[in-house]
Amino acid sequence: KDFGVVAVDSGWELHVGGNGGVKVRVTDLLCKMATPDDVLEHCGAYLQLYREEAHYLERTAPWIERVGLSYVKQRIVDDAAGRLELHTRFLHGQKFAQADPWNEGATDHREFETLKEREDA
Repeated sequence: KDFGVVAVDSGWELHVGGNGGVKVRVTDLLCKMATPDDVLEHCGAYLQLYREEAHYLERTAPWIERVGLSYVKQRIVDDAAGRLELHTRFLHGQKFAQADPWNEGATDHREFETLKEREDA
């Protein structure tokens, strides 16, 4: 709902601002991209812009309607340097906000000790 990446013949399309529920809103096409790195940069920058500028508890659909798609395009698509800054801040924030659910299991083998004990018996 908040954004979607669609694979097309020429690469990918980034659609933003959709909403389901009581007030349905179809997504807007923000841009087309050619490489996976472009997709990650544009998506991260979009999320960071939303995080920094949306009102508290404001969903992306009302935010897009309030600020306008042209404003978001200007900040994300047209301003490459600004997009990179937003993406860099997004990545920095994710270092502290994301936990890899598989990492603990990969490094902490205690959960498998009981299985090993059964094998040895």
